[in-house]
Amino acid sequence: MTEALKKSKMPKVIFWAFLLNTIWEFTQCLFFYEMWNWEFWKSTFWMWGAVLGDILIVLGIWQGVKTFFKSTGLLQKTIIKYLLLLALSFGAGIFLEWMALYLELWEYDTSMPTLYVFNYKVGLTPILQITFLPALSVYLAENYQMSYIKHKNDT
Repeated sequence: MTEALKKSKMPKVIFWAFLLNTIWEFTQCLFFYEMWNWEFWKSTFWMWGAVLGDILIVLGIWQGVKTFFKSTGLLQKTIIKYLLLLALSFGAGIFLEWMALYLELWEYDTSMPTLYVFNYKVGLTPILQITFLPALSVYLAENYQMSYIKHKNDT
């Protein structure tokens, strides 16, 4: 493992993003998506693709906030960082879920709580997921001690 990767928080953020989003995706799809008539491999592909996409969303938003804090010189461990993560994640959640519905990638079960965005019903649980799980993933990566991932000079 390279020295830069050893010092990076990225493996921890990926770990938490994977764990949290896997639990969220598989739980919400039981109740809120019309996937029961899909073939096994199609649903398996979509579920793991969604988890991978969620991890990429977490990394993208996290890196965007890190870049902002480096360019402004603000302290890294502040409530402002988490509020910015939440705000960007909320905007991303609305946009990404709206795009997925616009492109007809999936549809909701009637039990999905929704709100209207540009005349489209957008699911509330996916927006909550993309709003809160990136910040939670980063928070856990920064604050939860995992001896098998933590390194001596962890940043």
